[in-house]
Formats: sequence, C-alpha cells, structure tokens
Amino acid sequence: MLLKLIYIVLIALLGVPSLGVLTRPNPQQRHRSFTIVQIHEAIRALEDLLRYLDRNRGSLIVDAMWGIRMIEGGLIDTINVVDATVDTDIIARVESVVRYAEEVSRRGMFYAKRNSAVQYNKFEALLSKPWTYQNLVGGGLARVDASLIFTKGGKIHIQPKDSDHCLMGTIGSGPYEGRKCTITDKCWQQITDYGQKDYSITHQLLFFFLIKHFNCTESLQHKGKEEEIIEIVRTFCTNIYMEMEEIFDKGVLPGIEQDLIMEQITFCGGAGFVEDFIRPDLLEIILDWQREDGCYAPYDGSHLPQAIDVYNRNARRKDPLKAGLESMGKNVFLERRPLGVHEPWKWRHYRAGERSGGGVLSRKLLSEAELRDGCMMHMTSVAGGAITMHIRAILQHKLYTDYNLVYPLHYQHVDYNTSSVVIVAILFIILFLVVCGMCQRPAKKILWILTNIRNINFKNAADNV
Repeated sequence: MLLKLIYIVLIALLGVPSLGVLTRPNPQQRHRSFTIVQIHEAIRALEDLLRYLDRNRGSLIVDAMWGIRMIEGGLIDTINVVDATVDTDIIARVESVVRYAEEVSRRGMFYAKRNSAVQYNKFEALLSKPWTYQNLVGGGLARVDASLIFTKGGKIHIQPKDSDHCLMGTIGSGPYEGRKCTITDKCWQQITDYGQKDYSITHQLLFFFLIKHFNCTESLQHKGKEEEIIEIVRTFCTNIYMEMEEIFDKGVLPGIEQDLIMEQITFCGGAGFVEDFIRPDLLEIILDWQREDGCYAPYDGSHLPQAIDVYNRNARRKDPLKAGLESMGKNVFLERRPLGVHEPWKWRHYRAGERSGGGVLSRKLLSEAELRDGCMMHMTSVAGGAITMHIRAILQHKLYTDYNLVYPLHYQHVDYNTSSVVIVAILFIILFLVVCGMCQRPAKKILWILTNIRNINFKNAADNV
C-alpha cells in the first residue's frame, strides 16, 4: 500500500506538463495532434529560412520575395485569429518572425526587382503588401471527396503565357495596369477546366486566392455563384490530394516533386482543407527537407525520421478518398514501413524531361533560380508558405496538445528544467520521510543537509548536526 501511494504521488508530480516530462497520449491522437515542440520547431524553421534569404538577399528573385510576403501575411493572420489561451511565448515568437519578415522584405525588394525585372513588372502587385490566405470554402473547414475525382484529363492545354495574362488581369498589372479584376471568358475557362494536374491545377487554385485577395468576387457574379465556386475549389483540392498521395506512393522526385508537394500543401491547406493537408507527418517531412543553413534544395538525405510511419494502409485514419480510389483501381496509399526501416518511401532519380503521370510537369508559379550553393528559390518560397499554413492552422484550430509525446520517444526533443527536477526530488524525500515515520535524528540530518546544501562540507556533515 505504501509503495502504491508513493507511486501515485510520483506520477502526479512527474506528469505535470510544465515540468517537461513525457506522458503517453491516446494512440488515436497520434496523427491528429501536434505538439508544442513541433510548433516551436516550425517557427525555428521559418527563422532559419528568413535568415538564409536575408544573408543572400543579393540573389533574391520575385518568387523568394513572394514567399517572404506569404510568411509575413500568414503569421499576421495567425496573430489576429488566435485567442488568449494560446501560449504567450509562442505568440511572442510569431510576432518576432513577422517583424523580421518585414525587414527582410524591405531589404530584399530592390534585389528582386534587379534580378528578375520582367517578372517583377508583371507581378509587382503581388509583392506590394503581405499575402493573406483567405478561406475558399465558405469560412469553414472542408474535406476531400472521392466523388470529385477527375475521370479524364483537361480539355485545355494551359500555356505559361496565357496563365501569366490571366494573373496580370486579375491583379491589374502589365497590360492590365489600372484594370484590376479583369477576368476574361478565356481565363475563366482556363481557371475552371477540370482534369488539369501538377502546377496547372495549383495555378487554377491560386486564381481563386487572387480573386479574394484583390476583392474581385463581384467580377465573378455573372460567371458562377459562390456555391459553385466552392464546389470547384473542393474538386481541385480533392484531386491535388490524390496526386500528392500518388507521388508518395511511387516515390518522390528530389527537387521537382518536393517543390510541387509543398505548393499543394500551401494552397489547399490555406484554402481550408486542414485535416487533409495540415498534418504532423507532412510538417515533419517539410522540416526534414530543410537544409541546416535554412534554405531548401533537392533532398539528398539517406533517410527520413523514423517517426514518419504514417502511411499505413490498415492503421491510418479512415480516409474519404480510399473507397473511391480503390474502386477505380487506384491505390494511392503507401505500404507501412515498420520502425527501424530507414526509407519511409523511395526516391526516384530525376532526369531532365522525365514525365510525371503522362504529362511533363508544368512550370512553377513564377520561376525558379538555383544559387551557387544549390539552394532553390521557388522551393524555399513554397516551403515557407507550407510551414506558415501549418502554424496558422495549428494555432487557430488548436490542433496541438501540451504534452510532448506524439511521436516515438527517440525522436522527441525534451528539455528538463533543472530546478523542477530538484523540487520534485526534495518533495519526494520529504514525503518518504513523513510516510515511513523515520526517527527524528536521521530526518533532522537530511532536512539540515537540504536546507544548507550550498554551504555544506560533505566530509564533516554528520559532525555538524
């Protein structure tokens, strides 16, 4: 009975979250909840990313500047939507990143204009203020739907030149200077064409963000009702989700498909598909891809963290796409890799001109530039967007737990507070003495030692009592 009492008291003391000691969560929460540790790691990743871009601001291009604006605007949104229950230390760090992003943006704008003048003239309006992602599904949260999977390819082959014209017409730049929200019938057909893939479909989704960002909703009244537009967005993100899972299933192309995955997460996560695109496993993947210097480049690591054991066809959460995909003979879910296997998925070697799913991967959002150290500007930009979308959704929808254990113990970073451990030890000794009813003299000795521990001479401790 005595041992049980001591055990219960110890658990009560050691289980206090503020002491930083691990507790075991409900297994069903493993892929549902993020941790405080992960939030801080995500913020640190943004800090490192911004520091890299700031150090290399002489090489910045429009894509990198847009990524900085995404970080800035997304975190400003985060501060505006969270409530008072969010940890003040986290909010302070987020505010600090916003201030730093503003500084990096201000210092880097000149170089982006110098290094990519043509793109800058086309898309200057995108960089004029922080980029904010607005919910595209009516203000709530949405899930992907297997009934919306494309059954055939698109009718239109979207050319980069046409896509640029539609972008400029929406934001009012280039030949559309002063005529913001110019969305022609040709552009509307491109924006809403079903069956596109890769960057073409993420570009289509981008237009709906631009329409909201630049207050062009009224320009669409004669083209489609709000309910119809929401259905279009749901269709796009359903197929983007399917494509992302197919990439993981067959193996990720270092560089080209890493970039695409992070763009998919950024856009659909920002659109409101939180449960499908804002996930602990995806965040860990993105953080693992980051280089030590803060930038992103084709991943050349030999393995990913063992904690990413999430693509388990049998154990993972019920997925609304599973039935629909399997009924079509399309299995897009990875087999489980047991812990200890250092390749959660395979990597395919990329060769110039290699095709993806029957179609050559279309161009990225604006352009890509590789620095001398191998850093990729566009990839770093969309990585910043994807991490920011995770931080915003995690804090806004409280997708985190105060406990540190969501992934296996060996992957956890836990800081033990020395003073907390000492306090627990002292309380345990006092409790033990009281419960056991030790004699007065030994108890007096131990208590004297504890209260005079700084000045004690351990050699003659017994003689001084």
